[in-house]
Amino acid sequence: METAGLVIGVAGLAGLFTSCVEALDKIQSYRTFGTDSHVLNTQFKAARARFERWGPGVGIEQGRLKHAHHPALDDKAVSDVVAELLHIIVEAICDAGNVPPRRARGTGFDNKDSVERGRPTARNTMHESKTKKMSWALWGKGKRAEQVEIFEKLVQQLHNLVPPRTENNPWSAGNPDAGRTDTLTQGADPGHGWYDEIRRVLERIKEDIGAEARRQVLAWLSSCPPDERYHDSLQKKLPGTCDWILDRTAFSRWLAGGSTNRKLLWVNGHAGFGKTILSAHLVDHLSSTLSAPVAHFFFSSDHASREDPFLALRSWISQIVSQNDDAFEHARQSWISDVDLVATRVTIITLFKQLLRDIPGCILIADGLDECTSIAKFLRDVVDSVAGTETRVLLVSRDELAIRDALTDGTRETFDEYRITLEDVRPDINAYSHAIVSRKLCNKSDDVRSTLSEAMSDRCQGQFLWLKMQEECLRGGMNKKQLQRAIENTPTGLDRLYDHSWTKITKLEEEGRDRAFALLRWAAFALRPLTVCEITEAALILTSGELSRDDFPDAVDDEYIKSEIIGLCGPLLEVRKGSTGSSPGQRTVHLPHFSVRQYLLCNLPTPGWIYHENILQTSQEKMQNTLLARACLQYIFLPQIWQNIPDDSLSLGVSLREYAAATFHQHTNSGLNDNEELTKLLVQFFSRDNPVWNAWRAFIETKTRPDAAAETIPPSPLYYAVRMKLMAVAINLINEQSVNEASSLGRTPLDIACADGSNDFVALLLSKGADFTTTDNDGCTPLNLASNGGHAEIVKMLLEKGADFITVDDYGVTPLLLASFEGHVDVVKILLEKGADLTVANNDG
Repeated sequence: METAGLVIGVAGLAGLFTSCVEALDKIQSYRTFGTDSHVLNTQFKAARARFERWGPGVGIEQGRLKHAHHPALDDKAVSDVVAELLHIIVEAICDAGNVPPRRARGTGFDNKDSVERGRPTARNTMHESKTKKMSWALWGKGKRAEQVEIFEKLVQQLHNLVPPRTENNPWSAGNPDAGRTDTLTQGADPGHGWYDEIRRVLERIKEDIGAEARRQVLAWLSSCPPDERYHDSLQKKLPGTCDWILDRTAFSRWLAGGSTNRKLLWVNGHAGFGKTILSAHLVDHLSSTLSAPVAHFFFSSDHASREDPFLALRSWISQIVSQNDDAFEHARQSWISDVDLVATRVTIITLFKQLLRDIPGCILIADGLDECTSIAKFLRDVVDSVAGTETRVLLVSRDELAIRDALTDGTRETFDEYRITLEDVRPDINAYSHAIVSRKLCNKSDDVRSTLSEAMSDRCQGQFLWLKMQEECLRGGMNKKQLQRAIENTPTGLDRLYDHSWTKITKLEEEGRDRAFALLRWAAFALRPLTVCEITEAALILTSGELSRDDFPDAVDDEYIKSEIIGLCGPLLEVRKGSTGSSPGQRTVHLPHFSVRQYLLCNLPTPGWIYHENILQTSQEKMQNTLLARACLQYIFLPQIWQNIPDDSLSLGVSLREYAAATFHQHTNSGLNDNEELTKLLVQFFSRDNPVWNAWRAFIETKTRPDAAAETIPPSPLYYAVRMKLMAVAINLINEQSVNEASSLGRTPLDIACADGSNDFVALLLSKGADFTTTDNDGCTPLNLASNGGHAEIVKMLLEKGADFITVDDYGVTPLLLASFEGHVDVVKILLEKGADLTVANNDG
């Protein structure tokens, strides 16, 4: 058997065997099998002991092949098979195991407590290699059992092939006779069933390891979940539409690439001109016609990318590494060398530049940049990264001044521009108008439908969104004259169309009008799209401050959506279906276009209780967030939502609980910072006298720390106020509660502030006498947490107060060791200037 790379000679077998033994020594994950895996653990230990006895039994000791060794090892056919078996042991048992899985770090309050995220990890990961991330513990008991079984079979084959010396089976030095060798090698022939079986299992293991490696890298990149806008837009596109862009010179020149053509093309046009559908079509077309990676990102006002455009870079990288093996290897190497659980923005930009240099011809498409709050730095970084590469970037948006300024800031020569005109979209407008009329008025004659379709096309001024919103006015029971009048009476232009819809809402009776305002407010300013059930409760709490079952609809069905949501607010709202088979209550409510949100900012009325002396200069968005924060608090103050909680939390009565409980602080922090009524409500909530305090706290702990140890004494309300960055609440509570109150696990307000890098809160707590010498159950101090997180200003504050920089936690880890391991150079410099000792080792040496 001649296996390339494995023919190492009889002397090399001794080193290979020793490597196997050393690798097996490093396997630690068997200790975590637990009582239910005791048998599996015992099996492994028995097989390992038998393997380790086999070496000396055939003449391998202390890394060398003894002069007196089993004669079969001198036979090349036998030694090659032995080498193959030893390599399989390393590949299937040692390299595939040893290190527990990497724990992903979340962001926001919906994930792990930030003390858990910020807790020093050097003691657990200092000596762990990321190249061995596919641990046995990660796989689950079933696959670990499969590996143990493989290990047992491999050890048995070694014994069959070269039986170790025993009293009943001595071997003698010298060359064995041919008959004996044939007998030994017969069972090890690759043609035998055992070999094929092991190889099949190994191939499956290799595939699983590869898939898990990709999952680990993608988790490190922290790409947000894919937005549905791309797939939704593709489904909405009519056959034969959007192809006009392929014939435009600017697009052809951009696609051709080359050193003389500009690498960045900005396609812009008016609101409602079908730009998102066009972008989706281009992604689909280019993905199917080009061999180079094509990556896309669709920005949205109801998506996290609105506040963080750099999510597009993470998504682009994730798509490129999923399409190109070389790109994945680049990303994997960056992941291996990175100390952060989630790649920082700096790391992402560095990797992005590397991929664009090394993977030729990448196509990057971004739609909806005008829906972001801040894009200047993002665009500058994209332009800088593309320079000198073969990458091409296509940006699609409205013609916003902020985008134009960012693109022309010293880089005018690097981008081309195409402005969508009415003539470009006219054929597609005609097709879309005809499709709407044919669908809505299928009972009319061809002549009537053609006349109405042409009238709509002429009146819409190239805006697909206008046609879509006009659809609600077309009813099959209307005659031709009525239909023509409905079209003629609909204002041209989106703003005038919004005015027309808004006027209808303002003329509703008071209850319907207030409900419509509430639905629009939640749809526009909620942190994510709400389901029909969620927004039903949200509208009730916003309009009345109560949640009475008498006000619930008899059924949340298609009729309810049609009459009580779309009927009140259409066409300013739309309801989208989720996954196949989702109930009407789980469909999500959206604004049809970002421009509707901008319109609502200027038109939604402000309740009288939100008084602000500079109300004309106050951000309308801040006021809207304050309104929603108050509504969320009123909701979670209700005792009934914490009683008899159903498992799925989807039914009316508790639908909004998770959103309200986990996001009220985010709305508060995005709202007015000096609203007295909201602050008073918050202080009342953050009190042990609050009847629902413990229920809310337990709910949040379950969501954010599901695997954490139980606490007999929970953290104080002040702890949660600091954790949620509610400064006004913390200031109110700090004089009433002990600043040093700790949970049974040692969690304190100062701990969470140091772990989160909340400078203002740390300063406040220290000024009120917070004890910076306290330790949690792992012996971790606030200085450890701040050093681990790289929060240099907080480290300075603690040191100025007299914090001990040579203290060690229960694992022997110092603040300097934590900062250096995490790569926080500024913190390392501060600690060294204070005299921190570089030579101190942790408990592992």
